[in-house]
Amino acid sequence: MKAAVLTEWEKIEYKEVPKPQINEGECLVRVAYAGICGSDLHIYNGHHPTAKAPVILGHEFVGVIEALKTSQPTTFKIGDRVVVEPLISCNACEACREGNWHVCRTLKLLGIHTDGAFAEYVKVDLKKVIKISDRLSDRVAALTEPFAVGFHVNQRAGLKNGDNVLVIGGGPIGLIVGMVAKIGGAAQVIFSEINPARIKQIESFGFTTINPTQNGAMETLNQLTNNAGFDVVFEVSGSQPGLSFAVQACKIRGTVVLVGFPAKEPECDNLKVFFKELKLVGTRVYTFTDFQKTTKMLENIVQQKLFDLEKLISDTYELKDLEQALLVMKAGGNLGKILVKL
Repeated sequence: MKAAVLTEWEKIEYKEVPKPQINEGECLVRVAYAGICGSDLHIYNGHHPTAKAPVILGHEFVGVIEALKTSQPTTFKIGDRVVVEPLISCNACEACREGNWHVCRTLKLLGIHTDGAFAEYVKVDLKKVIKISDRLSDRVAALTEPFAVGFHVNQRAGLKNGDNVLVIGGGPIGLIVGMVAKIGGAAQVIFSEINPARIKQIESFGFTTINPTQNGAMETLNQLTNNAGFDVVFEVSGSQPGLSFAVQACKIRGTVVLVGFPAKEPECDNLKVFFKELKLVGTRVYTFTDFQKTTKMLENIVQQKLFDLEKLISDTYELKDLEQALLVMKAGGNLGKILVKL
């Protein structure tokens, strides 16, 4: 089969490799579309702490079951359109034993620690496969994994109907987090963003934005919440200014959810956390249930036309051009999700 293989850091080779051979309890998926994640770029640059080359990247994908091997009864069959939850857990550590496989002590991912979806075929554990409805196009279904992140983030926040929400950082994940919050009943979702192009994109989805670097930004936010502050603040930028702004904008006894990965260890204004009794919440990937529910949420978004999800897709590349797509991301030349079409 054809695959785009990361043979060494900052080098992708498009070449023929053996088609994966499936074992008991596995299936072979013929990939239709695969999304490029920010973590793929980190790995390409050699910055991921546990990834090793050579490896076939890609953990956000949709495809069709080409073959399966199981001695157990299954509802899956050849030809089913599916998405795949890509987490690989040890099933032995304390977190796994308690059912929290998504925060496994040695968590690994398909497409990072084993070969992934930037190839014509990928083999996956049948327990990780989710059948999707014909109501979802392949392109929208390829967004399931990042939307599952947004779904889990909102679950961790304990979002309630009528909450005022601030999202700091309007990249693809931030925008998805805000969409899920709005669908989940938030009274208003405001974005804090400094990139003019991203501000324009966020506003095209009907959201209000503020630029925190401009004079009067905090006063504007206070007006939007009647000087109470935000019930939930999602810090998605991973920046020191973003974290500082989050604890400042959050209401007394509100919740700050830490979503963005910081480039270096950030400092937090603990006095504001103490005096306001803020709740700081960590969040990591998603549970399998989150992934299942996300496919239904996407169906609902499409059926009710809540958001035009095609607008989240900034570019589509052929598999042979994966490295070019990664370089576009590296240069900051895209606003949304880049898909690879196979």
